[in-house]
Amino acid sequence: MWLLLLAASLAADWLTLQGSEFGRDDTPIHAFGFVQPQLDIFVGGERVNGERPIFNTIGGTPTSVRVHRARIGVRGSIPKTEQRVSYYLLAEAGEVSLTRGAPVVLSDASLTLSAPGARLRLGQFKLPVMEEIVQGVAVSLEFIHFSNTLTGLLLENRVDATGQYSGPSFGFRDVGAQVFEGFQTDTFAGSYAIMLSNGNGIHAGDNDPAKDLSVRGEVAWVFEGERKSARRHELKVGGWWLEGTRSSDGDRARRARRGAFVHLEQGSYWGLVEFADGVGMLESGRTTPFATGEVVISPTGRGWGTVAQAGGRLEFSQGSIGLKGRYDRYHRRTDDSAALRVFQTTTIGVEYNPVRKVRIQVNYEFRDLNAPNAPIPAQQVADAMADRITTQVTASF
Repeated sequence: MWLLLLAASLAADWLTLQGSEFGRDDTPIHAFGFVQPQLDIFVGGERVNGERPIFNTIGGTPTSVRVHRARIGVRGSIPKTEQRVSYYLLAEAGEVSLTRGAPVVLSDASLTLSAPGARLRLGQFKLPVMEEIVQGVAVSLEFIHFSNTLTGLLLENRVDATGQYSGPSFGFRDVGAQVFEGFQTDTFAGSYAIMLSNGNGIHAGDNDPAKDLSVRGEVAWVFEGERKSARRHELKVGGWWLEGTRSSDGDRARRARRGAFVHLEQGSYWGLVEFADGVGMLESGRTTPFATGEVVISPTGRGWGTVAQAGGRLEFSQGSIGLKGRYDRYHRRTDDSAALRVFQTTTIGVEYNPVRKVRIQVNYEFRDLNAPNAPIPAQQVADAMADRITTQVTASF
């Protein structure tokens, strides 16, 4: 008979935990990584002019087996510095937007200098924005695919003169400098981050004097767990703001994003609610729903979204299981009635962890797209949105 226990939660001070080595022994080199093979199946959906829309395919087919993510990295601290000088390097080899145009990319490369009251991180690393992306992917990302709200507002891509993607996405990362720190008492915890970055994505130098400014802050009521642990029980609230400009037809267009969140992790259950909105340089789909269509960037476009997710975890002698659900609603181009698109996705997920380093997840996404004020052909394209079933295995080391 299986022994039923409460599973450990997966909350943490991710701003200071990732890329810092505080609380660890001085280790010059520590290798880590994970691989995520994945099966995607699109269910239902109509053809448009005899073809499948790009949002119902991966690699042009409705069924795909691939290595979604494959990451290997090294991290460590300089000996005899008491973790005051640490580094973080991470390479990506999976089939994601980060590796568009290259089989392997360096996604993270940073050096962190720690002093009492503040830490300074230099290099290429994640922006301090939505809770969904700040968390560690292999350890705590509760759903296989990112939400529409996150990707629609914060996943930035380079688009060339022909209207096609050029090189990798920014991957929610930039090159810059960040001042940050966290604290914890017996009852409360908090952290902050202020980042000044190029606004030009990864693998790119600074091409203009303009900079992006990102600010994030959070405070938590801690029930159990330490700051350096990835398994802290807490009720956390926070907010963030990103401000910058981009070049658009020879002019500078404002690109601003902001959001707030509430995150609960307590024993066998958890919940997260996030809200985000943005203005300027908004990716607004393609001119046609196929790979040949041109990607449209709206210099003054607006959008907003909300994501609510919750679940429960139970641990047995043979592993642990989790049941979860997410509701994601993203309104794109609220500044233009005819261009408005409303993405609504409800996801049901189940997770099994047979051992500590292995996760098996299955997600069913009920996907819906509305174009309430668009011409009839655009509404027919929206009606073609299919559901998606995804199975993923995560093996970490």
